[in-house]
Amino acid sequence: MIEHCPNIGWPWIGSVLGVFTILLLIVIRLAQLTRQRLHQTTYILAERNQAEEAKQQLEKALLQGQKLQAIGTLASGIAHDFNNILYAIMGYVQMAEEDVEKNSIVHKNLGKVLEASKRGQELISRILAFSRRQQHERKPLLLRQTIESVLSLLRPTIPAGTQITMTAENDGYWVLGNQTQLHQVIVNIINNAVDAMDGEGTVTIHLDHVLATDPMLSQFPGIAANRYCKITIKDTGSGMDQATIARIFDPFFTTKEVGKGTGLGLATVHAIVKEHQGEIIVNSQLGSGTSFAILLPEYDNKEIDHGKNFTG
Repeated sequence: MIEHCPNIGWPWIGSVLGVFTILLLIVIRLAQLTRQRLHQTTYILAERNQAEEAKQQLEKALLQGQKLQAIGTLASGIAHDFNNILYAIMGYVQMAEEDVEKNSIVHKNLGKVLEASKRGQELISRILAFSRRQQHERKPLLLRQTIESVLSLLRPTIPAGTQITMTAENDGYWVLGNQTQLHQVIVNIINNAVDAMDGEGTVTIHLDHVLATDPMLSQFPGIAANRYCKITIKDTGSGMDQATIARIFDPFFTTKEVGKGTGLGLATVHAIVKEHQGEIIVNSQLGSGTSFAILLPEYDNKEIDHGKNFTG
């Protein structure tokens, strides 16, 4: 007769449970290590992607700079030669005007030639200004006053169907800049906006600050860690596709009809913003308007806080 011994299986079961527990702990630890490795790999890949994007942006900026420099040098030489030709044309036209009656058709036609020649000289002066890249005198400016002075000059020339509004959180938007150049930036962008809207729509200008830690600045490799004043100019026009945006700052590139645009306006805007150690961002979609964001380093001077007067 075999006796029943209920305690014979317990040591074996305990050993199995111990081994299972150890294996479970090993699996958990391996899972933790795998997760850590996965996080590390993801972080490394993200850093590599960021570094690659930064490299591509630097290469793009370098290529753009080299292209602008080459075109500027070529344009300068052509502009000088063409200017000499225009001087000769204008001289002979003026002499011809003296030899004909003032009320004659010939005199009027010669006047048209002279007028066209003067417009050519204005274009040449813009090309030379673009190609020289000389440093201009800069001083502390209050952006709001600068923009308001531009709008006071522009509004009488803007079509009746176009509305321009400006908003700002406060008046403390100081930059170190050249007022004439900044006027040119605002005028060129607004004129382009009016053209894009065919004279019917709204242009909105907004002023605000961008902190040195703002993620927006990460898209500009090598940008100084400063506070920036941001001018946003948005229109309700037809917008642009990505192919147009990619070339918008190229000299002599224009989508306007022949005779209505030189393609130097936004190239000049880009050059001026860069000269002010700033950046410019363009966002646009077909049918949804266009937005330009201009970043200019904020001028931080204790004298401003103490009520010193600067020209705005």
